[in-house]
Amino acid sequence: MGNKKTCAAKRFFDALSPAVKAAFICCVIAGFAAHIFAFTNIIPNSDGISRVADPQQMTVSGRWFLHYATAWNGFVQMPAVIGAFSVLFAAISSALTCSLLKIENAVIGGAVGIAMIIFPSVAYTYLYMFTASAYFFGILLAVLAVWLCARFRFGFLFAAIPLACAIGTYQAYLAVAASLSLICVIMRALDGEKSVKEILLDALKHIAFLALGAVLYYLTLKLFLWAKDLELLSYKGMDTLLGSLTPAGIISLIGKAYKQFFGYFLIRGYASYNGALMTVSHWLFFVCGAAGFIVVTVKRKLYRRPGAFALTLVLCLLLPLALDLGAVMGEATAVMRYSLVFTYVLVLALAQRAASDTKEKTDKKDKKQGVCPVRAGALALCAVVFILSFQIDNLAYTASATAHRATESFAARLGERVESTPGYRNGMQVAVIGGFPSDVYYNDLEAFAAVEDYSCLSSSVIPLNKHVYYYLNDWIGVRWEEPDEETMIAVSASDEFKEMPLYPSDGSVKVSGDRVIVKLAAQYTPKQDYEIQYENRK
Repeated sequence: MGNKKTCAAKRFFDALSPAVKAAFICCVIAGFAAHIFAFTNIIPNSDGISRVADPQQMTVSGRWFLHYATAWNGFVQMPAVIGAFSVLFAAISSALTCSLLKIENAVIGGAVGIAMIIFPSVAYTYLYMFTASAYFFGILLAVLAVWLCARFRFGFLFAAIPLACAIGTYQAYLAVAASLSLICVIMRALDGEKSVKEILLDALKHIAFLALGAVLYYLTLKLFLWAKDLELLSYKGMDTLLGSLTPAGIISLIGKAYKQFFGYFLIRGYASYNGALMTVSHWLFFVCGAAGFIVVTVKRKLYRRPGAFALTLVLCLLLPLALDLGAVMGEATAVMRYSLVFTYVLVLALAQRAASDTKEKTDKKDKKQGVCPVRAGALALCAVVFILSFQIDNLAYTASATAHRATESFAARLGERVESTPGYRNGMQVAVIGGFPSDVYYNDLEAFAAVEDYSCLSSSVIPLNKHVYYYLNDWIGVRWEEPDEETMIAVSASDEFKEMPLYPSDGSVKVSGDRVIVKLAAQYTPKQDYEIQYENRK
Protein backbone atom coordinates (compact mmCIF):
# COMPACT_ATOMS: atom_id res chain seq x y z
CA MET A 1 0.00 0.00 0.00
CA GLY A 2 2.81 2.36 0.93
CA ASN A 3 4.62 1.69 -2.35
CA LYS A 4 1.42 2.41 -4.32
CA LYS A 5 1.03 5.74 -2.56
CA THR A 6 4.68 6.56 -3.21
CA CYS A 7 4.30 5.70 -6.89
CA ALA A 8 1.14 7.81 -7.16
CA ALA A 9 2.92 10.77 -5.56
CA LYS A 10 5.88 10.30 -7.92
CA ARG A 11 3.59 10.17 -10.95
CA PHE A 12 1.85 13.35 -9.80
CA PHE A 13 5.19 15.11 -9.29
CA ASP A 14 6.52 13.94 -12.66
CA ALA A 15 3.36 15.20 -14.38
CA LEU A 16 3.99 18.74 -13.17
CA SER A 17 5.69 21.09 -15.61
CA PRO A 18 9.23 22.32 -14.83
CA ALA A 19 7.84 25.83 -14.29
CA VAL A 20 5.29 24.68 -11.70
CA LYS A 21 7.96 22.76 -9.78
CA ALA A 22 10.38 25.68 -9.97
CA ALA A 23 7.73 28.17 -8.83
CA PHE A 24 6.90 26.10 -5.76
CA ILE A 25 10.51 25.36 -4.77
CA CYS A 26 11.81 28.89 -5.40
CA CYS A 27 8.89 30.43 -3.51
CA VAL A 28 9.64 28.29 -0.46
CA ILE A 29 13.38 29.03 -0.52
CA ALA A 30 12.94 32.76 -1.17
CA GLY A 31 10.17 32.97 1.43
CA PHE A 32 12.34 31.71 4.26
CA ALA A 33 15.41 33.60 3.04
CA ALA A 34 13.62 36.96 2.85
CA HIS A 35 11.37 36.69 5.89
CA ILE A 36 13.39 34.60 8.36
CA PHE A 37 13.69 37.63 10.68
CA ALA A 38 9.89 37.86 10.95
CA PHE A 39 9.56 34.09 11.45
CA THR A 40 12.08 33.98 14.29
CA ASN A 41 11.05 37.11 16.20
CA ILE A 42 7.83 38.38 17.69
CA ILE A 43 7.25 41.96 16.50
CA PRO A 44 3.81 42.98 17.84
CA ASN A 45 3.27 45.94 15.58
CA SER A 46 0.12 47.78 14.62
CA ASP A 47 -2.99 45.75 15.45
CA GLY A 48 -0.75 42.98 16.78
CA ILE A 49 -0.10 45.16 19.84
CA SER A 50 -3.49 44.09 21.18
CA ARG A 51 -3.35 40.48 20.06
CA VAL A 52 -1.20 37.92 21.81
CA ALA A 53 -4.16 35.59 21.33
CA ASP A 54 -7.21 36.44 19.27
CA PRO A 55 -9.93 34.24 17.72
CA GLN A 56 -10.16 36.62 14.72
CA GLN A 57 -13.92 36.98 14.88
CA MET A 58 -14.01 39.80 12.35
CA THR A 59 -17.54 39.47 11.01
CA VAL A 60 -18.09 43.12 12.00
CA SER A 61 -15.39 44.03 9.46
CA GLY A 62 -16.95 41.91 6.74
CA ARG A 63 -14.31 39.19 7.13
CA TRP A 64 -16.61 36.35 8.12
CA PHE A 65 -14.19 33.63 6.95
CA LEU A 66 -11.11 35.00 8.73
CA HIS A 67 -11.81 33.07 11.93
CA TYR A 68 -11.81 29.77 10.01
CA ALA A 69 -8.81 30.67 7.86
CA THR A 70 -6.79 31.44 11.00
CA ALA A 71 -7.60 28.04 12.50
CA TRP A 72 -4.73 26.54 10.48
CA ASN A 73 -2.27 27.73 13.12
CA GLY A 74 -4.50 28.44 16.12
CA PHE A 75 -5.23 31.88 17.49
CA VAL A 76 -1.93 32.64 19.25
CA GLN A 77 0.97 34.52 17.67
CA MET A 78 3.42 31.79 16.61
CA PRO A 79 5.71 33.32 13.98
CA ALA A 80 7.52 30.12 12.97
CA VAL A 81 4.31 28.14 12.48
CA ILE A 82 2.45 31.02 10.84
CA GLY A 83 5.45 31.67 8.59
CA ALA A 84 5.65 28.04 7.49
CA PHE A 85 1.93 27.88 6.65
CA SER A 86 1.95 31.20 4.81
CA VAL A 87 4.97 30.28 2.68
CA LEU A 88 3.34 26.95 1.82
CA PHE A 89 0.14 28.73 0.74
CA ALA A 90 2.13 31.25 -1.31
CA ALA A 91 4.13 28.45 -2.98
CA ILE A 92 0.95 26.60 -3.99
CA SER A 93 -0.48 29.90 -5.28
CA SER A 94 2.58 30.52 -7.44
CA ALA A 95 2.47 26.97 -8.81
CA LEU A 96 -1.23 27.36 -9.69
CA THR A 97 -0.48 30.72 -11.33
CA CYS A 98 2.15 29.16 -13.57
CA SER A 99 -0.25 26.35 -14.47
CA LEU A 100 -3.07 28.81 -15.16
CA LEU A 101 -0.98 31.08 -17.40
CA LYS A 102 0.72 28.11 -19.11
CA ILE A 103 4.20 29.17 -18.06
CA GLU A 104 6.48 26.25 -18.90
CA ASN A 105 10.00 27.62 -18.64
CA ALA A 106 11.58 26.67 -15.30
CA VAL A 107 13.57 29.91 -14.95
CA ILE A 108 10.52 32.07 -15.53
CA GLY A 109 8.46 29.83 -13.25
CA GLY A 110 11.07 30.27 -10.52
CA ALA A 111 10.94 34.04 -10.99
CA VAL A 112 7.14 33.95 -10.57
CA GLY A 113 7.52 32.01 -7.33
CA ILE A 114 10.09 34.45 -5.95
CA ALA A 115 8.05 37.50 -6.95
CA MET A 116 4.92 36.22 -5.20
CA ILE A 117 6.68 35.84 -1.83
CA ILE A 118 9.21 38.68 -1.86
CA PHE A 119 6.97 41.52 -3.11
CA PRO A 120 7.07 44.35 -0.49
CA SER A 121 3.37 43.91 0.27
CA VAL A 122 4.28 40.52 1.77
CA ALA A 123 6.54 42.09 4.40
CA TYR A 124 3.81 44.49 5.44
CA THR A 125 1.45 41.53 5.72
CA TYR A 126 3.92 39.87 8.07
CA LEU A 127 3.81 42.96 10.28
CA TYR A 128 0.31 41.66 11.03
CA MET A 129 1.82 38.27 11.88
CA PHE A 130 -1.14 37.20 14.01
CA THR A 131 -3.25 36.91 10.85
CA ALA A 132 -0.64 36.47 8.10
CA SER A 133 -1.22 32.77 7.40
CA ALA A 134 -4.95 33.43 7.05
CA TYR A 135 -4.25 36.19 4.54
CA PHE A 136 -2.03 33.94 2.45
CA PHE A 137 -4.66 31.24 2.62
CA GLY A 138 -7.10 33.86 1.30
CA ILE A 139 -4.72 34.60 -1.58
CA LEU A 140 -4.50 30.87 -2.30
CA LEU A 141 -8.29 30.60 -2.36
CA ALA A 142 -8.52 33.53 -4.81
CA VAL A 143 -5.91 31.99 -7.14
CA LEU A 144 -7.51 28.55 -6.85
CA ALA A 145 -10.90 30.05 -7.73
CA VAL A 146 -9.53 31.57 -10.96
CA TRP A 147 -7.79 28.28 -11.79
CA LEU A 148 -11.05 26.35 -11.35
CA CYS A 149 -12.96 28.88 -13.44
CA ALA A 150 -10.47 28.66 -16.30
CA ARG A 151 -9.87 24.93 -16.12
CA PHE A 152 -13.45 23.62 -16.28
CA ARG A 153 -16.31 24.46 -18.61
CA PHE A 154 -18.73 25.30 -15.81
CA GLY A 155 -15.99 26.03 -13.31
CA PHE A 156 -17.25 29.57 -12.82
CA LEU A 157 -20.17 28.16 -10.83
CA PHE A 158 -18.33 26.25 -8.10
CA ALA A 159 -15.26 28.54 -8.25
CA ALA A 160 -17.46 31.23 -6.69
CA ILE A 161 -17.28 29.36 -3.37
CA PRO A 162 -13.51 29.68 -2.77
CA LEU A 163 -13.67 33.24 -4.12
CA ALA A 164 -16.36 34.17 -1.58
CA CYS A 165 -14.21 32.66 1.18
CA ALA A 166 -11.17 34.59 -0.09
CA ILE A 167 -13.08 37.88 0.03
CA GLY A 168 -14.46 36.84 3.41
CA THR A 169 -10.86 36.54 4.62
CA TYR A 170 -9.86 39.98 3.32
CA GLN A 171 -11.89 42.04 0.87
CA ALA A 172 -8.73 43.15 -0.98
CA TYR A 173 -8.36 39.64 -2.42
CA LEU A 174 -11.17 40.32 -4.86
CA ALA A 175 -8.44 42.32 -6.65
CA VAL A 176 -6.21 39.21 -6.72
CA ALA A 177 -8.93 37.19 -8.46
CA ALA A 178 -9.92 40.04 -10.81
CA SER A 179 -6.29 40.67 -11.85
CA LEU A 180 -5.51 37.04 -12.49
CA SER A 181 -8.79 36.49 -14.35
CA LEU A 182 -8.14 39.40 -16.69
CA ILE A 183 -4.55 38.34 -17.32
CA CYS A 184 -5.77 34.81 -18.04
CA VAL A 185 -8.27 36.09 -20.64
CA ILE A 186 -5.62 38.28 -22.28
CA MET A 187 -3.07 35.46 -22.50
CA ARG A 188 -5.66 33.10 -23.99
CA ALA A 189 -6.56 35.73 -26.56
CA LEU A 190 -2.86 35.98 -27.49
CA ASP A 191 -2.29 32.22 -27.48
CA GLY A 192 -4.89 31.04 -29.96
CA GLU A 193 -6.81 31.97 -33.08
CA LYS A 194 -9.77 33.19 -31.06
CA SER A 195 -12.56 35.22 -32.58
CA VAL A 196 -14.11 38.28 -30.96
CA LYS A 197 -17.04 36.12 -29.85
CA GLU A 198 -14.77 33.53 -28.21
CA ILE A 199 -12.75 36.19 -26.39
CA LEU A 200 -15.94 37.86 -25.19
CA LEU A 201 -17.40 34.57 -23.99
CA ASP A 202 -14.18 33.82 -22.11
CA ALA A 203 -14.26 37.29 -20.53
CA LEU A 204 -17.95 36.98 -19.65
CA LYS A 205 -17.27 33.63 -18.00
CA HIS A 206 -14.72 35.25 -15.70
CA ILE A 207 -16.96 38.26 -15.06
CA ALA A 208 -19.79 35.90 -14.11
CA PHE A 209 -17.43 34.05 -11.77
CA LEU A 210 -16.30 37.28 -10.08
CA ALA A 211 -19.88 38.53 -9.76
CA LEU A 212 -21.13 35.23 -8.35
CA GLY A 213 -18.29 35.13 -5.84
CA ALA A 214 -18.96 38.72 -4.73
CA VAL A 215 -22.71 38.09 -4.39
CA LEU A 216 -22.12 34.85 -2.47
CA TYR A 217 -19.70 36.69 -0.17
CA TYR A 218 -22.24 39.45 0.48
CA LEU A 219 -25.14 37.08 1.14
CA THR A 220 -23.02 34.98 3.50
CA LEU A 221 -21.92 38.14 5.31
CA LYS A 222 -25.55 39.16 5.76
CA LEU A 223 -26.30 35.69 7.14
CA PHE A 224 -23.42 35.87 9.63
CA LEU A 225 -24.41 39.37 10.76
CA TRP A 226 -27.98 38.21 11.29
CA ALA A 227 -27.01 35.00 13.12
CA LYS A 228 -24.58 36.82 15.43
CA ASP A 229 -26.84 39.86 15.88
CA LEU A 230 -24.13 42.25 14.68
CA GLU A 231 -23.89 45.34 12.50
CA LEU A 232 -21.17 45.99 9.96
CA LEU A 233 -18.37 48.07 11.46
CA SER A 234 -18.81 51.79 10.80
CA TYR A 235 -15.03 52.23 10.58
CA LYS A 236 -14.14 54.63 7.72
CA GLY A 237 -17.67 54.42 6.34
CA MET A 238 -17.37 50.71 5.57
CA ASP A 239 -21.05 50.13 6.30
CA THR A 240 -22.20 52.86 3.88
CA LEU A 241 -19.75 52.24 1.02
CA LEU A 242 -22.25 50.68 -1.39
CA GLY A 243 -24.82 53.40 -0.85
CA SER A 244 -22.30 56.16 -1.58
CA LEU A 245 -21.31 54.84 -5.02
CA THR A 246 -22.88 57.43 -7.31
CA PRO A 247 -21.91 57.56 -11.03
CA ALA A 248 -19.63 60.52 -10.32
CA GLY A 249 -18.18 58.71 -7.32
CA ILE A 250 -17.49 55.58 -9.35
CA ILE A 251 -15.71 57.60 -12.06
CA SER A 252 -13.64 59.29 -9.38
CA LEU A 253 -12.66 55.96 -7.80
CA ILE A 254 -11.72 54.48 -11.18
CA GLY A 255 -9.52 57.50 -11.88
CA LYS A 256 -7.95 57.05 -8.45
CA ALA A 257 -7.15 53.41 -9.23
CA TYR A 258 -5.34 54.29 -12.48
CA LYS A 259 -3.48 57.14 -10.81
CA GLN A 260 -2.31 54.96 -7.94
CA PHE A 261 -1.33 52.08 -10.23
CA PHE A 262 0.93 54.15 -12.46
CA GLY A 263 2.10 56.25 -9.54
CA TYR A 264 3.16 53.18 -7.58
CA PHE A 265 5.30 51.81 -10.39
CA LEU A 266 6.47 54.86 -12.31
CA ILE A 267 6.79 57.76 -9.88
CA ARG A 268 9.77 57.76 -7.57
CA GLY A 269 8.76 57.97 -3.93
CA TYR A 270 5.02 57.51 -4.62
CA ALA A 271 5.40 54.49 -2.40
CA SER A 272 8.09 55.55 0.06
CA TYR A 273 10.22 52.47 -0.61
CA ASN A 274 10.30 53.05 -4.37
CA GLY A 275 13.71 54.63 -4.80
CA ALA A 276 15.38 55.68 -8.03
CA LEU A 277 16.65 52.20 -8.99
CA MET A 278 13.31 50.52 -8.30
CA THR A 279 11.45 53.16 -10.32
CA VAL A 280 13.84 52.82 -13.27
CA SER A 281 13.43 49.04 -13.11
CA HIS A 282 9.65 49.46 -13.19
CA TRP A 283 9.85 51.74 -16.25
CA LEU A 284 11.97 49.12 -17.99
CA PHE A 285 9.51 46.41 -16.90
CA PHE A 286 6.72 48.30 -18.66
CA VAL A 287 8.91 48.59 -21.77
CA CYS A 288 9.61 44.85 -21.57
CA GLY A 289 5.92 44.10 -21.23
CA ALA A 290 5.05 46.28 -24.22
CA ALA A 291 7.84 44.69 -26.26
CA GLY A 292 6.68 41.21 -25.34
CA PHE A 293 3.10 42.07 -26.32
CA ILE A 294 4.26 43.44 -29.68
CA VAL A 295 6.45 40.41 -30.41
CA VAL A 296 3.65 37.96 -29.59
CA THR A 297 1.13 40.00 -31.59
CA VAL A 298 3.39 40.07 -34.65
CA LYS A 299 4.48 36.44 -34.46
CA ARG A 300 0.93 35.19 -34.06
CA LYS A 301 -0.45 37.72 -36.56
CA LEU A 302 -3.11 38.98 -34.19
CA TYR A 303 -3.16 42.26 -36.10
CA ARG A 304 -4.75 40.44 -39.05
CA ARG A 305 -7.89 40.05 -36.94
CA PRO A 306 -8.73 43.69 -36.16
CA GLY A 307 -11.75 42.91 -33.97
CA ALA A 308 -9.90 40.44 -31.76
CA PHE A 309 -6.85 42.70 -31.65
CA ALA A 310 -8.91 45.75 -30.62
CA LEU A 311 -10.74 43.76 -27.92
CA THR A 312 -7.43 42.46 -26.55
CA LEU A 313 -6.12 46.04 -26.36
CA VAL A 314 -9.25 47.11 -24.47
CA LEU A 315 -8.72 44.27 -21.98
CA CYS A 316 -5.11 45.42 -21.53
CA LEU A 317 -6.32 48.96 -20.83
CA LEU A 318 -8.57 47.57 -18.08
CA LEU A 319 -5.64 45.83 -16.37
CA PRO A 320 -4.55 48.76 -14.14
CA LEU A 321 -8.09 48.97 -12.78
CA ALA A 322 -8.15 45.26 -11.95
CA LEU A 323 -4.63 45.25 -10.51
CA ASP A 324 -5.34 48.22 -8.25
CA LEU A 325 -8.96 47.40 -7.47
CA GLY A 326 -8.13 48.01 -3.82
CA ALA A 327 -8.09 51.75 -4.56
CA VAL A 328 -11.73 51.49 -5.65
CA MET A 329 -12.66 49.50 -2.55
CA GLY A 330 -11.13 51.99 -0.13
CA GLU A 331 -7.81 53.31 1.10
CA ALA A 332 -5.14 51.18 -0.57
CA THR A 333 -2.54 50.44 2.09
CA ALA A 334 0.59 48.39 1.48
CA VAL A 335 -1.14 45.21 2.66
CA MET A 336 -3.96 45.75 0.15
CA ARG A 337 -1.55 46.06 -2.79
CA TYR A 338 -0.62 42.40 -3.11
CA SER A 339 -2.51 42.12 -6.42
CA LEU A 340 0.07 44.46 -7.98
CA VAL A 341 2.57 41.59 -7.96
CA PHE A 342 0.74 40.19 -10.99
CA THR A 343 2.18 43.09 -13.00
CA TYR A 344 5.52 41.28 -12.79
CA VAL A 345 3.85 37.95 -13.47
CA LEU A 346 2.21 39.33 -16.62
CA VAL A 347 5.49 40.64 -17.98
CA LEU A 348 7.15 37.27 -17.31
CA ALA A 349 4.29 35.43 -19.04
CA LEU A 350 4.61 37.73 -22.07
CA ALA A 351 8.39 37.24 -22.04
CA GLN A 352 7.94 33.48 -22.24
CA ARG A 353 5.49 33.81 -25.13
CA ALA A 354 7.89 36.11 -26.94
CA ALA A 355 10.74 33.65 -26.36
CA SER A 356 8.76 30.59 -27.46
CA ASP A 357 7.83 32.38 -30.66
CA THR A 358 11.47 33.18 -31.36
CA LYS A 359 13.05 30.43 -33.41
CA GLU A 360 16.21 29.28 -31.72
CA LYS A 361 18.93 28.04 -34.02
CA THR A 362 20.46 24.70 -33.24
CA ASP A 363 23.85 25.41 -34.74
CA LYS A 364 26.27 25.87 -31.86
CA LYS A 365 27.82 28.90 -33.52
CA ASP A 366 24.47 30.65 -33.75
CA LYS A 367 22.95 29.73 -30.39
CA LYS A 368 23.44 33.21 -28.97
CA GLN A 369 21.23 34.62 -31.71
CA GLY A 370 18.33 32.54 -30.39
CA VAL A 371 18.25 34.33 -27.01
CA CYS A 372 15.07 36.37 -26.69
CA PRO A 373 15.91 39.92 -25.53
CA VAL A 374 12.45 40.33 -23.95
CA ARG A 375 12.90 37.26 -21.75
CA ALA A 376 16.48 38.16 -20.91
CA GLY A 377 15.48 41.72 -20.03
CA ALA A 378 12.53 40.63 -17.90
CA LEU A 379 14.66 38.19 -15.92
CA ALA A 380 17.44 40.74 -15.44
CA LEU A 381 14.94 43.27 -14.16
CA CYS A 382 13.44 40.65 -11.86
CA ALA A 383 16.87 40.05 -10.35
CA VAL A 384 17.25 43.78 -9.59
CA VAL A 385 13.74 44.08 -8.15
CA PHE A 386 14.19 40.94 -6.03
CA ILE A 387 17.37 42.31 -4.47
CA LEU A 388 15.71 45.64 -3.73
CA SER A 389 12.57 43.97 -2.39
CA PHE A 390 14.69 41.77 -0.11
CA GLN A 391 16.23 44.94 1.31
CA ILE A 392 12.83 46.67 1.67
CA ASP A 393 11.32 43.66 3.44
CA ASN A 394 14.08 43.45 6.01
CA LEU A 395 14.25 47.21 6.47
CA ALA A 396 10.56 47.12 7.39
CA TYR A 397 11.22 44.38 9.95
CA THR A 398 14.23 46.21 11.41
CA ALA A 399 12.36 49.51 11.70
CA SER A 400 9.35 47.86 13.29
CA ALA A 401 11.45 45.86 15.74
CA THR A 402 13.21 49.07 16.73
CA ALA A 403 9.86 50.78 17.23
CA HIS A 404 8.63 47.96 19.41
CA ARG A 405 11.72 48.03 21.61
CA ALA A 406 11.16 51.76 22.16
CA THR A 407 7.48 51.15 22.93
CA GLU A 408 8.33 48.37 25.36
CA SER A 409 10.92 50.53 27.10
CA PHE A 410 8.43 53.39 27.53
CA ALA A 411 5.75 51.06 28.90
CA ALA A 412 8.19 49.51 31.39
CA ARG A 413 9.32 52.93 32.63
CA LEU A 414 5.70 54.00 32.94
CA GLY A 415 4.94 50.96 35.09
CA GLU A 416 7.92 51.64 37.35
CA ARG A 417 6.90 55.30 37.69
CA VAL A 418 3.37 54.39 38.80
CA GLU A 419 4.50 51.76 41.29
CA SER A 420 7.03 54.16 42.85
CA THR A 421 4.48 57.00 43.27
CA PRO A 422 4.00 57.92 46.96
CA GLY A 423 0.78 56.40 48.28
CA TYR A 424 0.58 53.67 45.63
CA ARG A 425 -0.80 50.32 46.83
CA ASN A 426 -0.87 47.08 44.91
CA GLY A 427 -4.24 46.54 43.24
CA MET A 428 -5.16 50.22 42.96
CA GLN A 429 -7.05 51.32 39.87
CA VAL A 430 -4.75 53.06 37.37
CA ALA A 431 -6.39 55.53 34.97
CA VAL A 432 -4.01 56.15 32.06
CA ILE A 433 -5.46 59.13 30.19
CA GLY A 434 -4.17 59.25 26.61
CA GLY A 435 -2.23 56.91 24.38
CA PHE A 436 1.51 56.69 24.00
CA PRO A 437 2.90 59.80 22.23
CA SER A 438 4.14 59.04 18.71
CA ASP A 439 7.68 60.17 19.53
CA VAL A 440 7.88 57.19 21.90
CA TYR A 441 8.05 54.65 19.09
CA TYR A 442 8.81 56.75 15.99
CA ASN A 443 12.49 56.79 15.13
CA ASP A 444 13.59 59.43 12.65
CA LEU A 445 16.65 57.51 11.47
CA GLU A 446 17.21 58.37 7.82
CA ALA A 447 17.54 54.68 6.99
CA PHE A 448 13.92 54.13 8.03
CA ALA A 449 12.56 56.84 5.74
CA ALA A 450 11.96 54.23 3.03
CA VAL A 451 9.59 52.23 5.23
CA GLU A 452 6.06 53.03 4.12
CA ASP A 453 3.91 54.65 6.77
CA TYR A 454 6.43 53.63 9.42
CA SER A 455 4.75 55.45 12.29
CA CYS A 456 1.46 53.72 11.44
CA LEU A 457 2.75 50.21 10.91
CA SER A 458 5.02 50.24 13.93
CA SER A 459 2.70 50.94 16.85
CA SER A 460 -0.32 52.66 15.41
CA VAL A 461 -2.77 51.35 18.00
CA ILE A 462 -0.83 52.60 21.03
CA PRO A 463 -2.25 56.15 20.60
CA LEU A 464 -5.71 54.58 21.13
CA ASN A 465 -6.28 54.62 24.88
CA LYS A 466 -7.77 51.14 25.14
CA HIS A 467 -4.75 49.50 23.50
CA VAL A 468 -2.46 50.87 26.19
CA TYR A 469 -4.08 48.42 28.60
CA TYR A 470 -3.93 45.54 26.12
CA TYR A 471 -0.23 46.13 25.69
CA LEU A 472 0.54 46.58 29.38
CA ASN A 473 -1.44 43.47 30.36
CA ASP A 474 -0.53 41.05 27.59
CA TRP A 475 2.96 42.03 26.44
CA ILE A 476 4.87 43.25 29.48
CA GLY A 477 2.80 41.75 32.30
CA VAL A 478 1.62 44.94 34.02
CA ARG A 479 -1.84 43.93 35.30
CA TRP A 480 -3.79 47.16 35.32
CA GLU A 481 -7.48 46.72 34.59
CA GLU A 482 -8.91 49.30 32.21
CA PRO A 483 -11.44 51.57 33.98
CA ASP A 484 -14.87 51.86 32.39
CA GLU A 485 -15.67 54.64 29.93
CA GLU A 486 -17.60 56.74 32.45
CA THR A 487 -14.67 56.73 34.88
CA MET A 488 -12.15 57.76 32.18
CA ILE A 489 -14.38 60.65 31.03
CA ALA A 490 -14.98 61.79 34.62
CA VAL A 491 -11.26 61.73 35.51
CA SER A 492 -10.38 63.65 32.35
CA ALA A 493 -13.01 66.31 33.11
CA SER A 494 -11.88 66.83 36.75
CA ASP A 495 -10.10 70.02 37.83
CA GLU A 496 -7.43 67.91 39.50
CA PHE A 497 -6.55 66.26 36.18
CA LYS A 498 -6.56 69.53 34.26
CA GLU A 499 -4.02 71.03 36.65
CA MET A 500 -1.59 68.11 36.23
CA PRO A 501 1.36 68.50 33.79
CA LEU A 502 1.91 66.04 30.95
CA TYR A 503 4.02 62.93 31.48
CA PRO A 504 6.93 62.59 32.24
CA SER A 505 6.96 65.88 34.18
CA ASP A 506 6.92 65.78 37.96
CA GLY A 507 3.30 65.56 39.10
CA SER A 508 2.04 63.87 35.92
CA VAL A 509 1.49 60.68 37.94
CA LYS A 510 -0.35 61.03 41.23
CA VAL A 511 -2.52 59.10 43.66
CA SER A 512 -6.04 60.45 44.05
CA GLY A 513 -8.10 58.55 46.62
CA ASP A 514 -8.10 54.87 45.64
CA ARG A 515 -6.91 55.59 42.11
CA VAL A 516 -3.66 56.45 40.33
CA ILE A 517 -3.99 59.04 37.54
CA VAL A 518 -1.48 59.13 34.69
CA LYS A 519 -1.66 62.09 32.31
CA LEU A 520 -0.27 61.17 28.88
CA ALA A 521 -2.59 63.56 27.01
CA ALA A 522 -4.40 66.81 27.75
CA GLN A 523 -7.77 65.03 27.72
CA TYR A 524 -9.38 61.65 27.26
CA THR A 525 -10.67 60.81 23.79
CA PRO A 526 -13.92 58.84 24.14
CA LYS A 527 -14.12 55.58 22.25
CA GLN A 528 -15.58 55.83 18.79
CA ASP A 529 -18.48 53.67 17.67
CA TYR A 530 -16.23 51.33 15.69
CA GLU A 531 -14.08 50.70 18.79
CA ILE A 532 -17.12 49.76 20.84
CA GLN A 533 -18.43 47.57 18.01
CA TYR A 534 -15.06 45.87 17.78
CA GLU A 535 -15.01 45.12 21.51
CA ASN A 536 -18.43 43.48 21.17
CA ARG A 537 -17.50 41.42 18.11
CA LYS A 538 -18.26 37.71 18.00
